[in-house]
Amino acid sequence: MRKITKLERIKSKGVKIALAAFRADPSLGSHNARSLFSEIVAHLQSGLSEEAVVQEIVKKNRSTTLPDGKLSLF
Repeated sequence: MRKITKLERIKSKGVKIALAAFRADPSLGSHNARSLFSEIVAHLQSGLSEEAVVQEIVKKNRSTTLPDGKLSLF
């Protein structure tokens, strides 16, 4: 029987965290999935909790466009 490595455990958590991040900010769907998963794995390896990782991902990748229905003069 093969032993599951720490990296494999972290990667398996990555899918759950990515889903939570997409639920928190659906605009993340327009970003490159590979870079988002790499960012999630890096945060998990640094020791952040799952909730903190979701907050960091959403905060860092927040869309800079205005929400629908908002007008801007610039």
